[in-house]
Amino acid sequence: MDDASLLALPKVELHCHLELTARPALLKELLAAKGRSMDEASFRRDLLITEPVGDLPTLLNIFLGHRDLLDSVEVVERLTYECCEDMYNNGVRILELRYAPSFLCDAHEALKPDTMHMAILRGIARAEADFPMAVGLICLLQRIKTVEENRYWLDFAIEKKSDFLAIDLADNEMAVGPEIFAPLFEKAKSEGFAVTIHAGESAGPRAALNIKNSIEMLHADRIGHGVRILEDPEVLEFVKDRGTVLELCPTSNWLSGVCPTREDHPFRAIMDAGIKTTVNTDDPGIMNISLMDEYRLLRDAMGYTEAEFVQMNSWARKASFLPEAKKASVWP
Repeated sequence: MDDASLLALPKVELHCHLELTARPALLKELLAAKGRSMDEASFRRDLLITEPVGDLPTLLNIFLGHRDLLDSVEVVERLTYECCEDMYNNGVRILELRYAPSFLCDAHEALKPDTMHMAILRGIARAEADFPMAVGLICLLQRIKTVEENRYWLDFAIEKKSDFLAIDLADNEMAVGPEIFAPLFEKAKSEGFAVTIHAGESAGPRAALNIKNSIEMLHADRIGHGVRILEDPEVLEFVKDRGTVLELCPTSNWLSGVCPTREDHPFRAIMDAGIKTTVNTDDPGIMNISLMDEYRLLRDAMGYTEAEFVQMNSWARKASFLPEAKKASVWP
C-alpha cells in the first residue's frame, strides 16, 4: 500500500490532546511575540519531544512548555482550527479532541474557562464548515487534581453537556489509581456521558490491572492507550471478552519508554491477541508527528495491510462517541 493509497484511506482519530497539537510555526510565532529568540536546535530541544524521555511522568512535565504559550482565546481558536485542518489533510474524517480545561486555566489567569471553551467551539465550527469532517470534544479530568477539584470540572462539562461527548481521566496512573474517582464517573454516566480512561500506559506492577479497574470502577467504554495489556493474561481476556476498544498511540508510547524502538511497539501482538485496536497520535504537535506517520510505521515496520487498516477504522468509527448521523454524513 503506497503513501497515496494510505492518505486516501478514510480515517478516525479517537485520541488526540488538543493542547499539544500546535504546529511549529504557531509555537515560533508565540515565542517571538514574547521576545524569546530560539534557534532551531534549541526549539527542538525545549519544545519538541522526538526521543524517549525515560518515563511517563517526565514526558508529562515537558508538556508545560507548550501550555505556557497558549495564553489567549485567539491562540486557542487558531490552535483548534489548525489541528482539525492537519487531521483532515491526513485523511481523518471523524475526529475526537480531548482537552483539560484545568490544564490551560491553571497557567493563564486571564484565560477563563467559558471563553476558552467558546474559542475551541469556534475553531471546530470553522473547520467543519471548511472540511467534510465530524469533530467532537471530550472533557479531560486530571489525576493530579483532587476529587473535589475534578468535581468542579465535571460540573463544568455537565453545564455544557451539548458540547462534550465524554469524560476522560489522565496523568500519572501509577501515582493515583482509578478508585477515588469512581463517584465522579458514576455521576458522569448518570448524566449521559460516554467515558474513556487513560490506563495501562505507565510502567508499574498494576498497569494492566488499571485497565480492568477503569472499566469496572469508572465505567470506561474505551481505554486510552492500554498498551500494557499483554502483561496480564486475565486482563487481556477480560478486555477481549467485552470487546473494549483500545486507543493505541505508538510513537507516544515509545517516547514514554514503553518499548525500546517504535518498531518494537506491541501493536501487532495486541491486535493478534484479539483486542480491538485503533491508531492515534496522542500529542502530534509536541511529538512532531502526524497520523500518516503512525500509519506508515504500522505499514513498514509491522506489515499492516489495507484490509487491516480498514478494519481498525471500522472499529474506531463504531467506537466513536459522535452521533451516528453525524459520522455517516462525512464517511464515504
